[in-house]
Amino acid sequence: MASVTMSTRHSNQVETTMDVITIPSLFDNYAYLIVNDATGEAAVVDPAEAWPVLRLVQGRRLKLTAVLCTHHHQDHVGGIDELLDEFPDLRVVGFRPDRQRIPLLNELLDDGDEFTVCGQQCSIMQTPGHTTTSVVYRFGEHLFVGDTLFGAGCGRLFEGTAAQMADSLAKIVACGERTRLYFGHEYTMVNLRFAQQLEPGNGAIGERLQAVAELRRTERPSSPSAVSEELQTNPFLRVQQKELIDTLAARHGLTDHSPLSVFQTVRQLRNDFS
Repeated sequence: MASVTMSTRHSNQVETTMDVITIPSLFDNYAYLIVNDATGEAAVVDPAEAWPVLRLVQGRRLKLTAVLCTHHHQDHVGGIDELLDEFPDLRVVGFRPDRQRIPLLNELLDDGDEFTVCGQQCSIMQTPGHTTTSVVYRFGEHLFVGDTLFGAGCGRLFEGTAAQMADSLAKIVACGERTRLYFGHEYTMVNLRFAQQLEPGNGAIGERLQAVAELRRTERPSSPSAVSEELQTNPFLRVQQKELIDTLAARHGLTDHSPLSVFQTVRQLRNDFS
C-alpha cells in the first residue's frame, strides 16, 4: 500500500488535506481509500474486494462513510455488498445511468454534479469509452479515473467507441498537467513496453519504464501518475506525434493519419500486445 497527501481548496478558500491510500486488490486492481485524518472519515473508490478495505479501516479505526463507483464491472464493485453489511449507512455513489447495472447505488449523480465526501468537494465527469457510463471523480487536482486511463494506456473499448474514448481522455488532459491520476489497474509496465515499440526514439518512455520497474521490484504502485507524464509517454495521448505515425505507416500499413484513425490503430495493436 502507498499513501499520497491530497489537498484541495474550497470556494471559501479554506484548504483541507487528506490521505489517499492505494489498496491492491484481486490480481492487478487498485482501490483507493480517501481518509480525512481530522475526522476519521474515509471513502473508498472502486472496492473490488471488501476485506482489504475493512482491514485498513479497522486497523486505523476509521469510519467508512462512502463508496465511489467509476463503472459497473465486477472487479470494481465486487466488495460493496460486504462493506454494506459492516456499514449499513454507507453512501454508495455512482452515475445515474448505471443504476440498473450497480443495483446497490443509493446516491445517484449526473454528469458535472458536485458533492461533498469526507469533507472534500468532489465532482463527477462522464468519460465513455471503456463503458458507455464510465465516470471519473475529481477532487481539485486529483482524478480517480477507473479504467478510462491507465499508466501509459487507456481502457479497452468494451462498450464505447474510439471517438468517445479519445474525447474522454481529452477531458482528463484538460484538467491540467499537474493533475494526479489514480487508475484502476497496474498495467503500466506492459503499456510502456508497447509505447516504446511505437516511439523507440522517445527517451521519456525509457526513463519512465526504468522508474516503474524499480517501483514494481519493491511492489510499490505506479499509480498515481500525472497528466504531464502521460502526455510524454502515453501513446493514446500522442496520436499526432510524427514518430508514432511513421511507425504505424511503416510497420502496419497505416495510410489515414487522422488522429482518430491513429487512435483506433493503436487501440487495436494494444489489444493484441502481451
